[in-house]
Amino acid sequence: MNKNTLYITFDGLSDPLGQSQILPYLCGLAKNGYHISILSCEKKERLDAEINSIHEQLIDLPISWKYILYDEEGGFLSRIRYIRSLKKMAEEMRAKKPISLIHCRSYLSSLIGLSFKLKYNIPFIFDMRGFWADERMDGGIWKRSNPLQNLFYRYFKTKEKQFLKECDAIVSLTQAAVKELSKNYGASLIEKKTTIIPCCTNTSLFDRAKTHSNNLLPQLSKNDHVLIYTGSIGTWYYTREIIDCVLVWRSKIPDLKLVILTKDRIELELILADLDPEQQKIILVASASYQDVAKYLALAKAAIFFIKPAYSKIASSPTKMAECWAMDLPIITNKGIGDNDLYFKNYKGGVLINAFSHQNYLEACSDYLKLQANPGFYRKLALEHFDTELAIQRYCEIYNKCSI
Repeated sequence: MNKNTLYITFDGLSDPLGQSQILPYLCGLAKNGYHISILSCEKKERLDAEINSIHEQLIDLPISWKYILYDEEGGFLSRIRYIRSLKKMAEEMRAKKPISLIHCRSYLSSLIGLSFKLKYNIPFIFDMRGFWADERMDGGIWKRSNPLQNLFYRYFKTKEKQFLKECDAIVSLTQAAVKELSKNYGASLIEKKTTIIPCCTNTSLFDRAKTHSNNLLPQLSKNDHVLIYTGSIGTWYYTREIIDCVLVWRSKIPDLKLVILTKDRIELELILADLDPEQQKIILVASASYQDVAKYLALAKAAIFFIKPAYSKIASSPTKMAECWAMDLPIITNKGIGDNDLYFKNYKGGVLINAFSHQNYLEACSDYLKLQANPGFYRKLALEHFDTELAIQRYCEIYNKCSI
């Protein structure tokens, strides 16, 4: 086989998403015979912490890796410089050896993939990862009232259409996104090119039967009924609403505790400062590497997360959802996100909340308490729909179809 694939990502291999959603897939593809060159953007602090682990994972695999250092605080002009730097590196790689396929993660990377497709006729995969331009508007990162940001938005919506038209394959995280794209751009264009690959997880790593959490959080007692939230604070995630829900549930589950696993400690402390001391006592805060997240999930009876409902979120597939189900945890979350309605209604993945209100929290608690204790039920959902090996298999099919 030995065909050379160039993989370009603005998410770093050292980022949590890189650890869960990039490296496992690329290592799996390499084990299936593909030669992969990775170009990524890395944040220095995370890179310093993870670089040895990344190199260990790449040992003996036909994968090469180059990166640029990336500052999250930079504006859009700095991102233009990053695009140019990555494009220059990609040109240098192409000059040294033929590239059979370019796999682009999200929109910024796809600017390079599109350029190479039009200039050199190299096939490229538009791995969307969601509606990026709409996410920036919905999340308040860009504002329509800002002429420059509105210009950026319109530019990338134009590019979105071009990516979809010129790419050789589309990867969507959700069925809901495919329906929306088909409505906007035509089913004949979208459906023949698109493969749905939700955010998957390593079900061997996230396996309650293999996980030990002894004395991980000594503040917890064996009688505590633990809910857990993992991930970022702010922008898309409604942390205050999660806490409000847990406080309401305490009236029905007196031993309820909430564990929040996050690296965003400063943002969380601002939220917790509004609580009284008694309320603060039921919330435990910790942080962990990707490799240790399963240990914390094993402490819980269920997982909880609320996501800002917005147009762009129909294309979202939260990584934490796959990880929690793999750990055999039911999930409490809100309607209207990605394919949530499908998985919760058809496969009974937990409890969907209709709105963020006291009454809706009470109704959700009643639904939660009715869930049947059935060991392995939620893990089966992860094994059948969200296993990394399934994702690797689908990517292999795309690579086989697209490589020249």
